[in-house]
Amino acid sequence: MNRLSKISVAALAAFVVAGCVDLEIMNPNAADAERALSTDTDIEALIGGGWRSWWNCSSSSNGPGPILMTMAYQHSATAANFGMVEFSGWPKTAAHAAPSNVYYGNNVGYCWTQLYRGVSAVVDGLKALEGGAVTLPADRLARVNAFGYFVLGLAHGSAALLYDQGYIYDPTISVDDVSLQPHGDVMTAALGYLDQAIAAASGQSFTIPGTWMSRDVSAAELARLAYSYKARFRANVARTPTERAAVNWASVIADVDKGITETWEVDVRSATGFSSGTLVNIHRYGAWGQLTYQVLGMADGSGQYQKWLALPPDSRHPNLSVDQTSDPFLIITPDTRFPQGADRETQSAAANRGSLFHIYTGTGGYSVGWLRPDRGTFRWSYYRYHAQDMWLSSVTRTDQPEFTLAEARLLKAEGLLRTGSQGGAAAIVNETRTAAGLNATDAAGTNTSCVPKLPSGQCGSLLEMLKWEVRLETMYKGLNMAPWYFHGRGWGDLAEGVALQLPAPGRELEILGMPSYTFGGPGGESAAPVGTYGY
Repeated sequence: MNRLSKISVAALAAFVVAGCVDLEIMNPNAADAERALSTDTDIEALIGGGWRSWWNCSSSSNGPGPILMTMAYQHSATAANFGMVEFSGWPKTAAHAAPSNVYYGNNVGYCWTQLYRGVSAVVDGLKALEGGAVTLPADRLARVNAFGYFVLGLAHGSAALLYDQGYIYDPTISVDDVSLQPHGDVMTAALGYLDQAIAAASGQSFTIPGTWMSRDVSAAELARLAYSYKARFRANVARTPTERAAVNWASVIADVDKGITETWEVDVRSATGFSSGTLVNIHRYGAWGQLTYQVLGMADGSGQYQKWLALPPDSRHPNLSVDQTSDPFLIITPDTRFPQGADRETQSAAANRGSLFHIYTGTGGYSVGWLRPDRGTFRWSYYRYHAQDMWLSSVTRTDQPEFTLAEARLLKAEGLLRTGSQGGAAAIVNETRTAAGLNATDAAGTNTSCVPKLPSGQCGSLLEMLKWEVRLETMYKGLNMAPWYFHGRGWGDLAEGVALQLPAPGRELEILGMPSYTFGGPGGESAAPVGTYGY
């Protein structure tokens, strides 16, 4: 392993306090940093700001979220912003971290910086308290300890989900001993920090202020959140189906049972100072955020999906006739999350729009997003996701679901399925499945609605029905708002050549004197093989 030098860690800490990094010399602002840690309110503010750094990684379009969601075909875009076009075409582009590259340099590096900025802030604050320079009352000390280790758990866990390697850093570790570690070790550390947060919150009555997490959170709520994130991290750190099958699903189930009892939402109203560049941009009309037929076509029972997939990617179009002017690919489905009806006019009626998707009938109609055919007409569809259209205006934004009860329940369902309790899994799947107008399934995986209908034309199994519910119930919620990517790699659903993880950022590697490297792409290391659905 290559050691991270003491000077680099000092620079990282200075980045938190002073807002700048000097990679060549010792930080000249060290004295200012020391003064900034000299009062109780300053230390609490430093630790309290750690969650915001984690949220920035998760929600900003400067991060890798838009890239990951388009690579996994969670949605489609003809706009090249944020690397959405570059990394979702055919064949797949390798995920690289060259500092000069605007996307896999800046976007990959952004999350790394934000996560370790939060880690450094928390460690600096906790070390200052341990050093005795400031004394806090018992309730406030319990609060910063619980919150601080909660942030350490989230930051390390997110780094382990995203990158092949990362740093492990906490108040017990000297900067001289910090080094890059495999992502599995980083995840083990993350789960341990969340356990420490749970222990610190146990029996306490403190409240996390809204300035730290966008809304007030009680000690009991913080502990439940920590359990839920443990479940999410355990399941989604897997890079392959073999690793996903080997997850400790009994622990996932136990964590879910101790976790959230209602959906955890971030208050993103302008006055709170918390927002999401990803959601602001993805939910635009036009070239942003179209439904992609690649995966969601499995809602269709008419056979059009199979016709569309049979075409070479560069020949796919929302109209399936040879001249691409007729034979529209309409999704005909009993799933009420999609528009209902057998023709475009019927589906376009306001009364028939789906709860998640509709045919856009505003200015320019659905074809307002049919731009740049040179970037691939396979990106086009008649549909767009409208369920979070409140993001189209700063006036209507309220709360963004970050960890939903549906996600928690469906993680448990997968755990039950993988540990032999198919009936219990089916019962959970049916909670959202039947609410969307589909017939209930059972332990045998009965699928009389034939949703999803796989590319092969077969009706999906119980596992496929579970995956369908996960996809539709968690879109843009949690996991860098790209949950399809993280679940998809563990299920083996990603398209051939998609990178299964991200490399450490090139700027970081330059500091360490290490060469940059890539993942994914045709024949590349850590590239997805031909996936579950044959592409």
